[in-house]
Amino acid sequence: MKKGLELGHLSLPILAIFLLLPFQSHASVEQLQHEAQLNNAEAQYKLGLAYETGEGTQRDLTLAAHWYKQATDNGHPAATYNYAQALEYGRGVQANPSKAVLLYTRLAALGDQSTYSKIARLYQSHDIQIANEDQEVLWYSLAKDLSPEYDSAYAQALQKQFDAQQLRQIKALEQQEQAASGSTQPLLKEGVHKTPDSRNWTLHLSYLLALLTTLTTGIILFRKQRIKLTETERQHIELQQKLTQQQQLIRKMHKQLSSKRESMRSAPTFKTDNTTLSDAYLRFGFSVAQTQNLTPKLVKMRYKQLCRIYHPDAQGSEEEMKQLNLAFNVIVEHLKKTQKIH
Repeated sequence: MKKGLELGHLSLPILAIFLLLPFQSHASVEQLQHEAQLNNAEAQYKLGLAYETGEGTQRDLTLAAHWYKQATDNGHPAATYNYAQALEYGRGVQANPSKAVLLYTRLAALGDQSTYSKIARLYQSHDIQIANEDQEVLWYSLAKDLSPEYDSAYAQALQKQFDAQQLRQIKALEQQEQAASGSTQPLLKEGVHKTPDSRNWTLHLSYLLALLTTLTTGIILFRKQRIKLTETERQHIELQQKLTQQQQLIRKMHKQLSSKRESMRSAPTFKTDNTTLSDAYLRFGFSVAQTQNLTPKLVKMRYKQLCRIYHPDAQGSEEEMKQLNLAFNVIVEHLKKTQKIH
């Protein structure tokens, strides 16, 4: 990694959102781990951020992606954005552009305009395949929050999604069984060696080997069938739990959307290259209370932290740095005007 970072040469996609990060003190990683285990979405997000930046602990992108996903399942918008980027670029998790598009689409539907170009570029450069049932759940979940007439359609979409996931899991198990049973076929051929002088006992031996092979295969399939049933039951319970979490997620997202709209109405809008001041604050993770006491020094401190994630030498991308620089310039220009700083 280069030790010096020049603003004129930094370019890259919008940064993940830092929400409510304190300036003076940070919760220890141990405290965050304790709260994250209790399913606290904010703690899960901050723990993922700590592992991604390496602040307070050793940098581990795999653990960062894990905790971002947990917070995403609990409806945390900033974690959703970060996890989508992990899936997009393969940071700590296997790259999956289709899943990234689905998460970006969820954020776009909630009003995050920074995801529009990312979705378009992913469709342009990848063969995006999103199951119909997954899209149904996403859009019906948003539609039902606007009108209760879609509640029934949303419930049906969830059931359809659950059935499709279960069917895919069963097919995967069946393929494993076929592969296992196919591997036993050569054994039958290897056991038969006929000789002109002992045809009778060789024939009996071949029958015996065939019978033993059939019995062995039957026992293996029977045991695997029992394992499959047990695994399917466990997966059914897990999917039901995820369904409940998904319903809670939709309620949280609706409340967060309403809160965001209210804060955006009250926040000043200073536009520079189609980026508003409120978007810039969101990119830097500043809360409404924090924006009241911002100084250029604090903004630069946060900027340096974010550069450690999104600079090209830190496995970032040029588009992310470009958006980060744009947000930085918007905030600094605003501070110069409001605080009369030259």
